[in-house]
Amino acid sequence: MTGKTTPLYVVCSPCRCVGKTLVARLLTEFYALADRPVAAFDLADEGPQLTDYLPNLATVADISDLRGQMAFFDRLIDDSDGAKIVDVSHRVFNNFCAVVREIGFSEEARRRSIEPRVLFIGGQDPKSPKSPKSTEAYETLQRSFTPASLVPVRNQIATGELSDDAAPTDMALTALDIPLLGFSLRALIDRQAFSFSELWRAAPTPLPDAGRAELLDWMEGVFLQFRELARSVTGEEIPTQVAAPRSRRHAATDHRQVREARSTDVTSSDVTSSDVNWATEDRSMPEVPEQVRKFAPKKVRRADGHAMDHYGSAIVAKLQEAAGQLRAAKDRIDQLDTEIDHVQDRAGRAEAWLRTLRKEIEEKLIAPTAAGGRRSMP
Repeated sequence: MTGKTTPLYVVCSPCRCVGKTLVARLLTEFYALADRPVAAFDLADEGPQLTDYLPNLATVADISDLRGQMAFFDRLIDDSDGAKIVDVSHRVFNNFCAVVREIGFSEEARRRSIEPRVLFIGGQDPKSPKSPKSTEAYETLQRSFTPASLVPVRNQIATGELSDDAAPTDMALTALDIPLLGFSLRALIDRQAFSFSELWRAAPTPLPDAGRAELLDWMEGVFLQFRELARSVTGEEIPTQVAAPRSRRHAATDHRQVREARSTDVTSSDVTSSDVNWATEDRSMPEVPEQVRKFAPKKVRRADGHAMDHYGSAIVAKLQEAAGQLRAAKDRIDQLDTEIDHVQDRAGRAEAWLRTLRKEIEEKLIAPTAAGGRRSMP
């Protein structure tokens, strides 16, 4: 033991497609940018996985058997790796919590000055104001960790909106909010080749200046929350290199203000069409004769960026839902195939048994009886 508190973050959810891996990625790269030792563990069983995005920082773990459980939890209580982040798949959620309870992991971790924080992302049930899965999963976590360890995460990127059902209401007050991000930027960060660290360190990207500033501003908001979370765990102040320079912040703020101003100018009832035309025209242009102006094509209002982002997020959500349904259908088909093979095997064995029984009946009962009958005839 070193006497220094080491954070352990468990990112989990009972549902798929809620952004667990994104949160784990951001948290891992947050520590990497602060030049702090960090080790990430991937308990996901479907791609893209954490190791696909961070192959140099994340390790695949398997707790399906006793040997894998011993190796994994021994690594978690080893204080030589610094902060640890665990991405728990919805499929292994219950097994993970069960092992934590059975081995008394929380008590052992605190004895070794390791402080767990469970970043819980609740699911949504469209048929109920409160998700039964989230409530049941939260109760499971309560039996495995202390209430102070539970931190709800409201991921607006996955849900498209900020929902009150993201976590049970009796959780700790401390919460993390992952803000909504535009469709094009969301598609960018979903690429396995994308790195938040490289973008933060001013690596060249195909993004325009406005998009780059918006994404940096979004990252800064998330990183500042992580910094407060880390401080609540260890009492340490993470170095300031995880805060964006003022030039970046000003650029992002200016971009956002311009975008909001455009929206206000177009929708405000106090602004007349002549005012809009005056604001968008270049005063240095010469006066155009009326005979020419009447043949000019009418201006077509461009689609609002917020609406496009909303529609894009809705499309991604539908695609993810459809992908989940396809995976569930495939799992069901595989299960049915297994059942069919089992039934066919049983039917084959039953048919073979019937053939054997028939042969024995013919040899031991029918044949002797027929022979006896022939001998008794005059």
